[in-house]
Amino acid sequence: MASTATTSFLAVLLLVAAYAATPAMSCAPSDLHALLSMKQSLGNPATLSTWTASSPNCCAWDHLRCDDAGRVNNVFIDGASDVRGQIPPSVAGLSELMSLSLFRLPGLTGAIPPCLTALSKLQFLTISHTGVSGPIPESLAKLRSLDSVDLSNNKLSGRIPASFADLPNLRSLDLQRNQLTGPIPAGLVQGQFRSLILSYNQLSGPIPRDDAQDEINTVDLSHNKLTGDPSHLFAPGRPIGKVDLSWNYLDFDLSKLVFPPDMTYLDLSHNHIRGTVPVSLERLSTLQKLDLSYNNLCGPLPKGHGVIKHGCKPYAHNQCRHGTPLAGCQDLS
Repeated sequence: MASTATTSFLAVLLLVAAYAATPAMSCAPSDLHALLSMKQSLGNPATLSTWTASSPNCCAWDHLRCDDAGRVNNVFIDGASDVRGQIPPSVAGLSELMSLSLFRLPGLTGAIPPCLTALSKLQFLTISHTGVSGPIPESLAKLRSLDSVDLSNNKLSGRIPASFADLPNLRSLDLQRNQLTGPIPAGLVQGQFRSLILSYNQLSGPIPRDDAQDEINTVDLSHNKLTGDPSHLFAPGRPIGKVDLSWNYLDFDLSKLVFPPDMTYLDLSHNHIRGTVPVSLERLSTLQKLDLSYNNLCGPLPKGHGVIKHGCKPYAHNQCRHGTPLAGCQDLS
């Protein structure tokens, strides 16, 4: 019995010894070279201290993940003030990369490099809260696998590439808080988007019309210089949940607009919207946020619960130009 236990113990020791003697798994040479080059280009920051040639198993490094084959498929560098320089061209050497996130890196500057188009498997791209500037490259549309693009809170300028509307798998686009100008490209406000956020830019012209009635859920085009009539956004059958078009120059008649029944957020404030508050507002039982203030709406307000439950604030500061001024909420109680 003792002999059996001793044999088992020795077998375990041998297995441990064999495991300890096994050399650490190494990266694919191309991944290793690309990562070390990236670190050098970013100023050898302490944030990337685990990125070192003396530890060849890069899958154990911080700020990245590998797939089952040991190839780097996810790089995420977040909240590092010691990262300096431009987005390294060597990132293009990570041929299996599916997700790249460069977030809250104030020392990251320069333009978005065209070399990103070499990342043919990229699905998720985040370059946000950085000092990156210049135009958004048209060439990004070559990345046909893109599902989500977040280029928010940077210093990007110029126009939104029209080619973004041709990306077959793009579901989320966030370009808020940049310095983008020009019109919203035709075809960009499509039903294929679950989320389209273009707020806090200098976009102008009308919101392009489309007839899609698919997955669109969130549209935030606030704080721009948009004009015209956006009624098509509320087409019957479109399952839209959040719409924020505030702080623009939109001018249209709200009176007969029929809102989708499942809306949860509607902000049309600070525009030039006229007409009356539509009766369809009464049926929005799921609406949590409403703001129609600072427009040119006239009365009377519908008396249903769906209108008055939000209080008076959503209807304040409307300058009726033709008709009876918007009735005070106290008249509806």
